[in-house]
Amino acid sequence: MDIDHFHFFDEQDLNSYLKPREGETKIGETISYGNDFKNSTAKFVLLGIEESIGVKGNLGISGTHTAWDSFLNAFLNIQHTEKLSGETIHLLGHFNFQDLAKTAQSTEDYRALVPQIDDAVFPLNQRITEAGKIPIVIGGSHANAFPIIKGVSLAKNKAINVMNLDAHADFRALEGRHSGNPFSTAKAERYMADYSVLGLHENYNSQNMLNEMAMHKGIRYYFWEDIYLGKKITFEDALNDFIQLNQNKACGIELDMDSIEGVLSSAMTPSGFSTTEARYYAYKTGHSLHPSYFHLCEAALELETGLKNNSTGKLLSYLVSDFVKGVLER
Repeated sequence: MDIDHFHFFDEQDLNSYLKPREGETKIGETISYGNDFKNSTAKFVLLGIEESIGVKGNLGISGTHTAWDSFLNAFLNIQHTEKLSGETIHLLGHFNFQDLAKTAQSTEDYRALVPQIDDAVFPLNQRITEAGKIPIVIGGSHANAFPIIKGVSLAKNKAINVMNLDAHADFRALEGRHSGNPFSTAKAERYMADYSVLGLHENYNSQNMLNEMAMHKGIRYYFWEDIYLGKKITFEDALNDFIQLNQNKACGIELDMDSIEGVLSSAMTPSGFSTTEARYYAYKTGHSLHPSYFHLCEAALELETGLKNNSTGKLLSYLVSDFVKGVLER
């Protein structure tokens, strides 16, 4: 299998991340890896995306291409235990689109490049799904939600539902592809059926976009302000409401890291969900639904502004392990 811009994880990669310790077994010591995911007994296939192109196309701050490496440093060194076995996970490798980014000089250039990323990403997610596995996609911008949805939808031969923990609906106009319109694109191309968004911020979702969303049956959302300021519904009840709506349906699980308070991202927020709530969302959706994929995006180890947060990879690692445990404990 030859994929443009893709690097298959190998033993040399593993040795560069793994920190073995006598008397302990790390996930990286039991995980399977490489291009033969179809013959792996693992339930989950893990892949990364290194790109900030979708962010730049959405007038954002570059840095999302740094999340994957940070994640691997943390994740491969967590403990292999009865609760979480590396044998359930296959580490496939990662896309790197940084060479494309060097060719862009304007917002329009970045937007014109995103379809090339779409065309590279969707076939691999289609193959993973066709093999009966659950894709777990880490890193990059939220633009990548569209090719993930497309790939899974094509594999299942039907439009799929999507559930998203996010401060932004990312249902902007189709003005060229970027991280602000993956779900409007998926809806327009009929790969996405129902769409549920938990935690929108009133200050950062335009009325025009909300009006557009209201025109589509099956799009539902709760504002963060309705949960924490207006006290109209609790976080738990809002989450359970969306879980009920997506029960027994093919449903992709999205978690935009900029919905979490203080996480380094292009749209970093001082006010949002706690890391505990995000971890609960990852576990609960895995445990209560039959997820078609899990996508963690928009986080960064370092932004182009120079801001850096070394805990990014550790949080991503927690969220992946929480999701996997949720599915396995179902």
